[in-house]
Amino acid sequence: MLKLYRINIHVRRGENTEMPADLAGAYVPVFVGAQDHETAAALAVSHRSRQGFEFIDIADGKIHLIDPTSWDTFIQASWPDFVDHFPNQANVVHRLDSEFLCTGPFASYTASGAGDVH
Repeated sequence: MLKLYRINIHVRRGENTEMPADLAGAYVPVFVGAQDHETAAALAVSHRSRQGFEFIDIADGKIHLIDPTSWDTFIQASWPDFVDHFPNQANVVHRLDSEFLCTGPFASYTASGAGDVH
């Protein structure tokens, strides 16, 4: 079974066409199943880059290891308004047998400055 990691990444719009034009970038949590933290980071960055985003950095400078058996509790505590956005705990644990990647809600900002979070 793979380990579950959370990586909070900072991206700019880049070539992505799905992000609304008035937004310049975003902070987004990426959840990845991987053998180790380095592989998890590479997968998270690669996934966002394939979607056209420009990777800036790991926002908090950390790669967080998450207990997949506490997933539902973690999501409910972190994003209670977005629970339906995420897979449930049973799905996460099952998918860690082969691969897992999902993203949380974007905290975006406009071109006027990174302080303008939407």
